Amino acid sequence: MSELDDMGQEVSYGTAAPRALEGAKETGRSGLQSGSPVGAVPPPSAGMFATTLRSRRARQKSALPPLRWLPRLASARGGMEKLIGAQVDMSQLWLAIPRRTVRRSRRKSLDQQQREFDLELLQTACAQAATWPDDMRLMVSLEDDQAPDVAFNKRLNDVLDQTGFPVSRLDLVFQESGIAQSEREVCCTLASLRDRGVQIFTNGFGIAPSSLTLLRDRAISGLLDGVQFDTSVLSASTLSWSLKGDVPELDEGAVAFFRAALDAVRTLDLHVRATGVDTPAQLDFVQKNGCVEASGLALLPAETTAQIAERFAGTEGRTRRRRMSRTAEGL
Repeated sequence: MSELDDMGQEVSYGTAAPRALEGAKETGRSGLQSGSPVGAVPPPSAGMFATTLRSRRARQKSALPPLRWLPRLASARGGMEKLIGAQVDMSQLWLAIPRRTVRRSRRKSLDQQQREFDLELLQTACAQAATWPDDMRLMVSLEDDQAPDVAFNKRLNDVLDQTGFPVSRLDLVFQESGIAQSEREVCCTLASLRDRGVQIFTNGFGIAPSSLTLLRDRAISGLLDGVQFDTSVLSASTLSWSLKGDVPELDEGAVAFFRAALDAVRTLDLHVRATGVDTPAQLDFVQKNGCVEASGLALLPAETTAQIAERFAGTEGRTRRRRMSRTAEGL
């Protein structure tokens, strides 16, 4: 049998050639390109490639998305204007995490999944914050309601060794259930973190059941630095109404109640840092009720890693304003 090739020349082949072509066509049906040589990708290699691709995609789906940062502003004479660092924006982080990251699993308990999530979050946050200026602090909120457990310090030390982030610039926010653990080992873990320069805060004050007795005990024992107060609890309900027709942005009863609650917290020498400060009315409450730190859209919006690094770089080398002092010669 003969036919013309691409150059127009006549070529001939025996009866074995059609069988080879038929084999090539069958191989093309199995997933290989018809133009590629027969046997270029053997079946075992193709299967291994598919398995590797599936595992890689699974890791990408379960990995943390790029972090976003909320600048941390501390109180100064002119208001909340002193930049002291940044915290991971957990609200945006949870919106970007696939549902499969933390779910019910027969192989792993929910506690173990939360612990692994916290470890990955600490690893990522410390790695990105390692390039920040020396006076900028990192704050990370932990989701494990049993943290800090006995092995927490070891896991944290491994993260710090791998990332090179100094522990003295780290602030951790634990759930109140974790702070409430009364085991001696847990208390020693908290004391060790405080001794190394870590500031310890408890999360959810105002939006979750909180025990003032627990705050008093932990404050007296020196295991707690402060509480995070979510200012969203001050907002008026959508069902609120007024005889005048104009419903105030902040609920008057909530403002009076939480003003007294924050006074009690400050009586324990605990710092109050406000989160979710998104409106001017919330910011006004924060400034008038002794919150030493705040973050939210009314101050600065969440920023990407590149944006927060650029903001920190802009604070380096900034000259401080010199105060003019009166002297006897100058009078």
